[in-house]
Amino acid sequence: MAVLALHSTTAPDKARAVAHPVSPRLSIETLYVSHGPAVLRRARQLLGDEAEAQEVLHDVFTSLIQDPGQFAGMSSAMTFLYRMTTNAALGRLRRRRTHARLLAANYAGREEPTAPSTETLVELRAWLASLPEELAQVAVYYHMDELTQEELAAVLGCSRQWVGKLLQQLQQRERRRQGT
Repeated sequence: MAVLALHSTTAPDKARAVAHPVSPRLSIETLYVSHGPAVLRRARQLLGDEAEAQEVLHDVFTSLIQDPGQFAGMSSAMTFLYRMTTNAALGRLRRRRTHARLLAANYAGREEPTAPSTETLVELRAWLASLPEELAQVAVYYHMDELTQEELAAVLGCSRQWVGKLLQQLQQRERRRQGT
């Protein structure tokens, strides 16, 4: 069980417990049980979609499990979770809006895109499997998920310039694959 230690450092070698309305140490499981319904309500309120609200709930607590140090104890746990939930929900709304705008711009006046043939999918999967892992990730995030280079850099944990170089490598490999 992950434990969220609520403390701050006043000197490089001294840590002192921060007064907290619940307790000096909270388990993430306890936070999930006690504040999960409020997080879900907030996400549902902002998103208007139960499935997406559930995803935000899980994203918020998964983030805490992965990095419990992000809660510095400067506010109550509920205030912190409320802010995390709001930011996660707003991010989803932005992506939803961007996706709708891109669809409208790219497919205005066109027929609905059709699913690729089974043969095309098999070929695409084989090509992705032949790529180094980093290039395969870039291909999926950039072409399928339509992430920007900045978003890709954040996801991959690298610079935007490196993403540009990876995209160039991917383009060169695609040209070689097509024989052009």
